[in-house]
Amino acid sequence: MKKPLIAIAGNILFMEGGDMPGLPRDYVNRDYSVSVKNGGGIPMIIPPQSGLEDIERCIAVSDGLILSGGYDISPDLYGEIPDEKLGFTLREVDLFYKDAIEVAIKMHKPILGICKGMQALNVFLGGTLYQDIPNHVQKSPRHEACHEIKINQNSFLFHVLGCKANVNSFHHQSVKGIAPCLNAVAVSTDGIIEAVENSELSIIGVQWHPEMMAAAGSIEMLGFFRRFIELCC
Repeated sequence: MKKPLIAIAGNILFMEGGDMPGLPRDYVNRDYSVSVKNGGGIPMIIPPQSGLEDIERCIAVSDGLILSGGYDISPDLYGEIPDEKLGFTLREVDLFYKDAIEVAIKMHKPILGICKGMQALNVFLGGTLYQDIPNHVQKSPRHEACHEIKINQNSFLFHVLGCKANVNSFHHQSVKGIAPCLNAVAVSTDGIIEAVENSELSIIGVQWHPEMMAAAGSIEMLGFFRRFIELCC
């Protein structure tokens, strides 16, 4: 059996130092590709771009799509004005995610959204976000869990992680109004929605960073990637 080819929607990084400050670079953190590879797939990074035809061609050759984390989403895309605590936004990336989501759904490709990726799924399927929440950016190493989530039994996530899981946390935005076609399937102890799903469309979104934990050796999170990649077969 051929390994599934997993498209990873990338981001844009602006260099802050060195010889070329301000230089934009296409990138994803290596934890994503390591986790896909260790989970049994072949990672393929798609840089942010416009033009549905080009995005369609990229996703058409893949077996599934991962939306990686990144900058805040422009609030006008979900009908709100910017909050004073809104972070850096980049519409170019937001609209790329929007197009990638639409294409993947049209082509019946499974989608995994991580952090911003989950928020993008919610926004572009009709939901809204809290622009700033407190106490969800940990100071411990990125691969260490810092809080517990409770998982609904009737979910993909439950069959992978059980009724509870310990996860890491690196976000200051979260789902507010959930998109009509998504279901909240996990919450943190303070009520933040930590995962969403649509089983019919094979859509999964998680607010934490399983790739950071899986790449560092977490058996549970590596199992999560394996199960997602199995969906893509």
